[in-house]
Amino acid sequence: MSKSYKHLYLPIEESARELNARLLLVIAAMQAGYRVVIGQQWLLINNLQNLAPGIVFFKGSNKVQSNWMHHASKHGHRIVAIDEEVTAIADRRFVLKEICPDSLPLIDRFFLQGQNQFDIYVDEFPEHRSRFMITGNPRFDLLRKEFTQAFNEDAEKYRAQYGRYILINTNFGYVNTAWGKPENFVQVCENVGYIDRENAEDRKFLSDFYDLEVMNMAGFKVMIRKLRDRFPDHKVIVRPHPAENVEAWKDALSGEERIHVVFEGSAVPWILGADYFIHNTCTTGTEAMVLGVPVGAYAFYTNWVESIFLSNLVTPVFREMESLFSAVEMGIRDRKGAVKAIREDRDSVLRQHISGLDKILATAGIFHGVDNLEVEMSSGPVYRDGKGLKVGVQRSPYQRKKIDLGLKELNQKLTNLVKVTGIGFSAKAEKIGDSLFIITPID
Repeated sequence: MSKSYKHLYLPIEESARELNARLLLVIAAMQAGYRVVIGQQWLLINNLQNLAPGIVFFKGSNKVQSNWMHHASKHGHRIVAIDEEVTAIADRRFVLKEICPDSLPLIDRFFLQGQNQFDIYVDEFPEHRSRFMITGNPRFDLLRKEFTQAFNEDAEKYRAQYGRYILINTNFGYVNTAWGKPENFVQVCENVGYIDRENAEDRKFLSDFYDLEVMNMAGFKVMIRKLRDRFPDHKVIVRPHPAENVEAWKDALSGEERIHVVFEGSAVPWILGADYFIHNTCTTGTEAMVLGVPVGAYAFYTNWVESIFLSNLVTPVFREMESLFSAVEMGIRDRKGAVKAIREDRDSVLRQHISGLDKILATAGIFHGVDNLEVEMSSGPVYRDGKGLKVGVQRSPYQRKKIDLGLKELNQKLTNLVKVTGIGFSAKAEKIGDSLFIITPID
């Protein structure tokens, strides 16, 4: 007799940012005897009608994702969600911009990263209070010491390759957008329901946001070279945000000695390997704070838009290059002291926004919420008619850059996480489509 399974579907938009956190859910699901389909979101979502009814885990609830939720619900799937984008946002108005209200009646469990998000949601949508659960985000589980062991090999590889380095993560996805030009970025924001160009407040936001990025990107280009000159014993690693045009940075810094523009791998091992970490409005700044790496934001130009971003609230912000360089010197000279000072100053703000930083893992809370949902079990193939995926998807180069995943890489990442958790189970992973896989527990 064929074994029966509950099914969990984990669509991923960007492997560098989401994959490891989703694999923590895979580990929990394997222990509970689920069968999991994980991989690129476009192929997975467009084939939900061809897959056994299960639980679909969405990374947000914007207008596009709300349409996908309607599609999933129509074909008998239960829906859970977490807002990955809110990890970057502190301001109420912009936290709410991430939500398409039409999605809320479809979501069985909405997992929230902290008290600030919960308070905003309950105040705005009191009728949906029962759907909201504060759990934290598995992205931050990965920053605990027990999990960062999984990244040590890559961190050591980067240090061996570059020597001692100062890491700069840029975040200028509007002015230097991977979508080709700023107008295209605006169109994407409008498509997902984030802005409305007919709204005067949104037009002001776009104008001021553009100014913020233009000025600070120009400032970063000057700062990077001066940083290199100030710290001759260090390389400078520039790691552009996935939403940026990497080639623009390579062109701007071409031929500069001891400056390297890289775009590979998860942010975590790069941060762990750095002697100091510089950002501006990037969530990786928050991650560095949690990881215990000396960190600061360089923002010589500011306007009201900066206050939207959580990372500039939970890390020191430097308006002058000299004060930034003094902080870098301190961080290199006294790493523990620098981190202690940052945490004493900013930890209470961090914990108001992000839960699950210690004690119970966010993953455990989330999977508890998932596993309590009633969903039918099915035996045999994961496909409803036994014939496989029916809908093909042609991805754009930009989408392929976000996730281009092979079976070997998937297995290696899963193995690394299993080793550090100490959890024993057997599973088989199979490729079923372009960057799409099924993982089945083995008794």
